[in-house]
Amino acid sequence: MKMQRVVGALIFSLLIAPKAFAQDVTFKFNNPSFGGNSFNSGHLLSTADLQNQFIPSTSRRNADGGNDATDAFIRRLESRLLSSIADDLVTQITGAEPGTGDTVTVGDQQIQFERTDTDLTVVITNLLSGGSTELVLPTLLLDN
Repeated sequence: MKMQRVVGALIFSLLIAPKAFAQDVTFKFNNPSFGGNSFNSGHLLSTADLQNQFIPSTSRRNADGGNDATDAFIRRLESRLLSSIADDLVTQITGAEPGTGDTVTVGDQQIQFERTDTDLTVVITNLLSGGSTELVLPTLLLDN
């Protein structure tokens, strides 16, 4: 009998205890525009700015000119060919004898060089815009 009272009291306390500590469920807005906490405005604004800056991966591919395997191959081939032409041109310019010069056109760029006893002058001209860059190097650097 005593055991039944203890078990009954235990069951009663387990059923009543959660109700004693329970609270009413209430809803509060987070956004201060709707009456929420005003300290959330900076966080919500920065989160919205980050979401607006995000560019989906499909848009990035279209902006880069496509992500097709053929386009990637063409870009790599073009890069390697231009690098090879640049290497050959550097060899031709640095190996020139004093008193010689030449003009080479690659795409929209015209490269004119002239080597003297003391200097190597290279003029790179953009044929579309007409702008040019002039490089003057002492030949002492090339002869070593």
